[in-house]
Amino acid sequence: MKTSGKKGATEASSEQSAQQGKPKQESERTENIVAIAVFILLIIIGAAIPTRGFGLLGKTIDYGTRIRVPLENSDPYIGSDSARIVLVVFSDYSCPNCAVGEETVKALMKMYPDDIIYFFKNYPLRSIHPNAYNAALAALCAKEQGKFWEYHDILYQNQKAQSVEYLKAYAVELGLDPEQFNSCLESQKYKSQVDNDIKVGSSVGVTGTPAFFINGIYVLGARPMDEFVKVIESELEGK
Repeated sequence: MKTSGKKGATEASSEQSAQQGKPKQESERTENIVAIAVFILLIIIGAAIPTRGFGLLGKTIDYGTRIRVPLENSDPYIGSDSARIVLVVFSDYSCPNCAVGEETVKALMKMYPDDIIYFFKNYPLRSIHPNAYNAALAALCAKEQGKFWEYHDILYQNQKAQSVEYLKAYAVELGLDPEQFNSCLESQKYKSQVDNDIKVGSSVGVTGTPAFFINGIYVLGARPMDEFVKVIESELEGK
C-alpha cells in the first residue's frame, strides 16, 4: 500500500508538473509564432520601401544578410530614382583598390543603365592615407558647385597627388570658383558629412574599402566583375 501510495503521489506530482509546464510551453509557442509573424512582416515592409534604399530589409540568401544602410539627401548619387538596384559604396579616394572598384561600378552602370542607382559615401582611412580626408572634403566642395562626379574622377585618377595644393588646382582645372572652393575646403565645411559617413560605415560593419552594399547585400573589396553581376542578376530576378 505504501508503494502504491508513493506511486500515486508521484503520478499526481508528475501530472501537476505537466500541467504547470503546459502553460509555459504554450507561452513559448505563442512567442515563437509572434516572432515569426513579425519577421515576415518586416520582409513585407522591406519589399514595399522605396528603391532609394532608406530602409532595406530582407531575408538571408547565399550572399549574406541584408543590411540597412542609412542614406541622406546630401549623399552624392547618380542613376534612376526608379531603379531596382540600390548600390551604396563606401570608398577612400587614396585607396588603389577603390579606384579599381570605381571602374567596376562604372561598367555596371553601363550594363544596367536603368536598373542601378549609385550612392557614394566617404570612408577615408586616415591612418594609412593621410590625404584621403581632405580629398573627401574637396569632392563635397566641388559638389556644391555642381561638379562632384567630375572632381570625384580626377581624385581617383590622381591618387598620389592629393595634397591641399593639388586639390585646389583640380578645382581650377574644372572651372570652379576658386575663392568659394578654397574657402569651403579650408573651413572644412563638410566635415560633419564626412564624419557621419564614417560613423554610418562603421555601424553597418565596414572594415575596409571599397565596401559595396547591393540592395543591402554586403560585398567587401574590389571583387571580380562577375561576382557583382551574379548578385545583381539574382536581385533583378527577384530571388
